[in-house]
Amino acid sequence: MQQDKLTGYSHPLYAASFTEFGIPCYLPTCSGWILERQIPDTSYRDAMGLYPLFFCDNWEYLTDDFETLGNQLVSISLVIGPFSQFPNEKYSRYFEIFLPYKDHYILDLSLPLDETVSKGHRRSARRALKNLEVEVVVPTKSGLGDWAHLYEELVKRHQINGIRAFSRQSFEKQMSIPGTIYFQVTHQGRVVGGNIYYLEGEVAYAHLSAFSEEGYRLGAPYAVKWFALQHLSQLVHWVNFGGSTGSNQEHLTGLDYFKMGWSSQTGKSYFCGKILGEQKYKELVLRKQVGETNWFPAYRLGEF
Repeated sequence: MQQDKLTGYSHPLYAASFTEFGIPCYLPTCSGWILERQIPDTSYRDAMGLYPLFFCDNWEYLTDDFETLGNQLVSISLVIGPFSQFPNEKYSRYFEIFLPYKDHYILDLSLPLDETVSKGHRRSARRALKNLEVEVVVPTKSGLGDWAHLYEELVKRHQINGIRAFSRQSFEKQMSIPGTIYFQVTHQGRVVGGNIYYLEGEVAYAHLSAFSEEGYRLGAPYAVKWFALQHLSQLVHWVNFGGSTGSNQEHLTGLDYFKMGWSSQTGKSYFCGKILGEQKYKELVLRKQVGETNWFPAYRLGEF
């Protein structure tokens, strides 16, 4: 795909927003991006797909790019979303780890919102919109600062660390990507919330949202979602609200129930893990004294 036609998660600027955590690496055959990382206390490197999902233009050729990397990397791991058209049988043979992962909450925007969105969510949204203003904004320098401050509050509140703790510098790149829509929530002139979406073809991906304590109290999460869905219904067919946060369908979190209330269905994502340097992989696992685990790569157990 031509670079000037790329949007959202597929855009080079999104890959560039992760330079604090590794080196973005373009896969030329499949047209996708991975992030090369130094393995702590070693001279070795591995790679991961960009958070939260890996995208490419030619799924059939992903394995060719991996083989070209050869022994340069110890391993590669990535998550493929429910709308990706990948060769399931080929991947199940190629990857050491190829497993169904998180359920993603999805809304079909061709269906009437008053029938698909839960009654409770609609009621909460309409009540919140009596006191809140929601609009689509182009993040200026000051507007970007408002969003960065909201996200900093979120990071502190939930003790988020690592690759999900995006910095202001990373947001400067992410907000500049074509196909980015930022919904901002205000109350009496004060910014109390925001919600970022990326457009990828016929799908809008709910990238990130953050709210102040005042925003939560006034129902900003409901107001911005309801407003966003009405806006997005003119642009795309589907909305992906992201993956589940509970350990399984029997242990759902409050965020799961919130996403579920906006959704009409779920779709499965897949986790893929490939060992490229078998001897180095075994060496690292032995060095870290990792026991039996489903974590991949095993030598990074507990890091993410």
